[in-house]
Amino acid sequence: MRKIFSFKTIPSFTILALLLILSVFSCKKKEVAKKEEPAPPPKEEPAPPTPPANTTSLVYVGTNGKLAYNTFVNQGETDKINTVPDFSNAGYKGGGVTIPTAPVVRTLSAQSGDNRARIQQVIQEVEALPMDANGFRGAILLNAGTYDVGDSLVIRASGVVLRGVGQGSSGTILRATKRLIGSTLIRLQGSGSNLGEVTSSRRLISDSYVPTGTKSFNLENTNGLTVGSRVLVTRTPNQAWIDLLDMTQYGWTPSRYVMSYERVITAINGNNITINAPVVDPIQTRYGGGRVGIHTVTGRIQNSGVENMRLASVFENDNDEQHAWYGVKLLRAENCWVKDVTAQYFGYACVSIEESSVYNTVQDCAMLDPKSQTTGGRKYSFNIAGTSPFNLFQRCFSRGGRHCYVTGSTVSGPNVFLDCVAVETTSDIGPHHRWSTGLLFDNVLVGK
Repeated sequence: MRKIFSFKTIPSFTILALLLILSVFSCKKKEVAKKEEPAPPPKEEPAPPTPPANTTSLVYVGTNGKLAYNTFVNQGETDKINTVPDFSNAGYKGGGVTIPTAPVVRTLSAQSGDNRARIQQVIQEVEALPMDANGFRGAILLNAGTYDVGDSLVIRASGVVLRGVGQGSSGTILRATKRLIGSTLIRLQGSGSNLGEVTSSRRLISDSYVPTGTKSFNLENTNGLTVGSRVLVTRTPNQAWIDLLDMTQYGWTPSRYVMSYERVITAINGNNITINAPVVDPIQTRYGGGRVGIHTVTGRIQNSGVENMRLASVFENDNDEQHAWYGVKLLRAENCWVKDVTAQYFGYACVSIEESSVYNTVQDCAMLDPKSQTTGGRKYSFNIAGTSPFNLFQRCFSRGGRHCYVTGSTVSGPNVFLDCVAVETTSDIGPHHRWSTGLLFDNVLVGK
């Protein structure tokens, strides 16, 4: 008898497998057919509405999404030609540049007794190393522990970083044990003095009024000046300016308030020059005018920093002043930094930037519970002094200070305090001393 094919003769599990294979094959055919169909054109989303022009605010977001500026007139004047300056050049490498990480070349651990000589010796060893292509000699890593330090640690060469492993009680703690008022635990210190203005290169400003916020103005001539020249834009007040402010009664003299601002020439068109950062204080012929001259400042250290540690000072009581006053000082430093550092019990400051230091960043640092009398010249948690422009303090914290974010007398800007907090303060925050200019406080919160 001939066998006739029938599904009845096939086991049920085999039939199920065949049906699944046919189903998959059918789906694949449909998918192939779908892929061969042309895709529909994409839908065009409507453009976002253009924001209206702002005619009242001094600073606003323009139609291109960038900051825009309206002009204003100074008190007692009629020309509406000044603008709020651009502060974006403040900080390491001119702002907007991430602080680099230097490679570790030496490691130390804490020992009992004074660790100052050991740490300073290693600093000097690293200072003697050749600099790499990134401008570093290397980082010194201080392992977790408490390091008693009997005198200042000084970094005098470029490309040297002092780094800890954390700010907490189980991190790296440097304790200043020197019992001397005004002493400093760590100094990043260059050499030399003054800004090295070349007297023969001075050119008088010929415009009768150079407004705040401008980057371009005219000189009597531009002989000897070139694009890229580092110059001082100097404001030279006269007695009429002193009288306008009624400051003779307080001993002000014109020569004391001559102020120089470091800039770089970016363009020259005839006798007109453009500089890299704006004028932050108007220069007027009737109040003495000003000049531009090449400067050749030397001796600044660069690419050095202090990172990731706690600094503390010994003290006897809340009003004790015979101990360390400064956690870190930057002196003739350029493109340097202090980051992730907590300072406790110092009499004056966590960080003070002084002596013609420029383009430095202090970030994520804290000044806690200063120990000294609560009176003048004390408890300035984060401070800028001298001819020190283009510095940035950001995301810093202060507890128990007086003038927590502050400048000294005749500090030349721009300088910036950004996203900082102060609590338990006993005085105001701002340009504390006489005629400091070009200072921005942006989102600085203060609480008693």
